[in-house]
Amino acid sequence: MEWNEVCSLVRTDEDEYTLRIYHLPRAEAQEMRGQDSVVLDNLTGLVSELPVMDVGMEGRTNFILPDNGKLQLYKMDKGREFVKQEQFNGTSFHGTKEEVTAQIQESLQGRGYHPRPCACFRDVDVLETLQKIMEHNTEYHQTDFPYDRETLMAAAKDGKAPKYFFWLSRRGGTHCFKEEQVYMEKTSPHNSWNANGNSKKEHPRAFWLELQGQDMEGNGIRGNVFEIDYQKHLDYLSTHSSTPVWVDIIFQNRPGYRTFGFQQYEKDWPSIVQEYGKIEKVSYGVEDSEQFAHSVLGGRRMFLQDAVEMEVDDYVKLIDKERLHGYGYTVDDLLLTAPLDAEKAIQHGLECFMLNQDNSKEKISDHRAYEWAVSRERLFGMPAGEKEILQYLKQGVSSLFTMGEMQKIYALVLQAGMENELGEKELHSILHKVECLLSGGMQRNSNEKVQELQGAGILEAGMIQ
Repeated sequence: MEWNEVCSLVRTDEDEYTLRIYHLPRAEAQEMRGQDSVVLDNLTGLVSELPVMDVGMEGRTNFILPDNGKLQLYKMDKGREFVKQEQFNGTSFHGTKEEVTAQIQESLQGRGYHPRPCACFRDVDVLETLQKIMEHNTEYHQTDFPYDRETLMAAAKDGKAPKYFFWLSRRGGTHCFKEEQVYMEKTSPHNSWNANGNSKKEHPRAFWLELQGQDMEGNGIRGNVFEIDYQKHLDYLSTHSSTPVWVDIIFQNRPGYRTFGFQQYEKDWPSIVQEYGKIEKVSYGVEDSEQFAHSVLGGRRMFLQDAVEMEVDDYVKLIDKERLHGYGYTVDDLLLTAPLDAEKAIQHGLECFMLNQDNSKEKISDHRAYEWAVSRERLFGMPAGEKEILQYLKQGVSSLFTMGEMQKIYALVLQAGMENELGEKELHSILHKVECLLSGGMQRNSNEKVQELQGAGILEAGMIQ
């Protein structure tokens, strides 16, 4: 059974609260969303404004559900039977306003809550937009994305193909599904879309895509990209999905398509493949197509509500900041860096830091320290200038020159410094970049290298200004 993590809060005295974090079925959470609620913009105000409640009134509580950047407060009387039935469900916490606020914030952040409306990107290059988001949010298995590109490009080229998709970026990869398939229970797209709802470590970000067609050059796709409230959508799916009753399958090297009952396909698909060959395309059908279409359109209306248009470059900066602040590093002096990028940066002698949750940082200079940080799920950060160099290295810029050519460039830069054509700061900056391009072969700090040359008499002391 799919469940959602829902906070229940009761104020028992002036500065005493009881917090219960329940694991409730998503259908129950969706039913709750249909009730009257109080909408609040921030958690501190929500906790402060709760009235003191008699502890003897068992069953009365205040449920908190995030909703597109806001918080919905549902004042409900669930009765004593609910309290008895759910007494071992979830966890309880008793404390002051400050203490319970911190606990609720931790729970909400773990569910992907952010105190802002969902973003949207209109009339953009869809593939370019998704790639930028993927590069900032997907740390491992970024190789999933080429398959997403292929799926979307095929749909954009085919005038009859569906133009609406769901796309998910998570820590360990990406998913791209046709919109209607996500609403089909027991199918692989439906199951995969729901699978990441309770995974706090995956920090999933969900999007709804509207394709408008290929661009003029035929290499990209124009369209609209909407960030969606993932937890809210999963609650919605729990009561607005349909079970397929038949399956239309196109097989490779066979004309037309064949129709099977869904139960037969679900149970015997290996024997179906054995008899008919490799499956090329699968389409599902439902019994009540009108109700199904109504559910899909209802989801779309939900995505379009209160969406705020943004530039994708501003958005990726924002989600990086949200991730750092949620982790506990709030200094804003470094750019969030994915683990694999951090590893590459260390290999090339770039400055990279392990971030701690008390706003401190530690420079990582060897692979052993890097592996230690990864094993403890620490975040990494880099100065903006260093990360810019890393982006060039990732594009293979170093392959423009041979090792011998790079060493000659290095020598020419030093000579320019000897002849006072470069200031010390500028010299060190250029030397550092050249060292990085030498693929870690000259990873010593530029200042140390200059001191070494001065000590060897190659470069006179004081000649670099």
